[in-house]
Amino acid sequence: MKIIILIPLLILIFACSSTIKNENEALTKIIEPNIIIEVSKINPSIIKFGKSYDVEGLPNAQAVSRAIFNKKDIEIREYGSHSDAINYGQDYAINSAGKDAIVSGEGIMWKEGAKDRRKCVPRAGNSEAGCDQKPRFGGYIILGNLVILCEGLTEQESLTTCHELKDSIIP
Repeated sequence: MKIIILIPLLILIFACSSTIKNENEALTKIIEPNIIIEVSKINPSIIKFGKSYDVEGLPNAQAVSRAIFNKKDIEIREYGSHSDAINYGQDYAINSAGKDAIVSGEGIMWKEGAKDRRKCVPRAGNSEAGCDQKPRFGGYIILGNLVILCEGLTEQESLTTCHELKDSIIP
């Protein structure tokens, strides 16, 4: 009797753990190293482009644009190659996105557009207390030659948005 109950339970546990593993593997940060995408050639029906930033101070970057995708803010940083995106862009992405992102003060590595990479989150319990400055972008991906920062409260939410964008750009 115990074996009859144990076998389906083990199958259920294995199935659930492999689903979680597959979802996490699917939301990797570095993908498609062999493609080159020009931001200016991305179909505007996919993304609503907004500001373009001066890339001075962002080593080897060719263009940076802010945009809206699925009602979420994103920032797309274009580099000449995948290796440039990793070697020159990844540290700046880490500094700008995620729970440990630096959103104000001297620790910001690239000052241009820094105010757009933070958001005001009201302090709990007191509407008169103002707000805390929090990172707008919960995570990023490196898609070929692009570094893409995506809005989200958590890294998982941000990576989901980034991967939905990737799937829209690359069929």
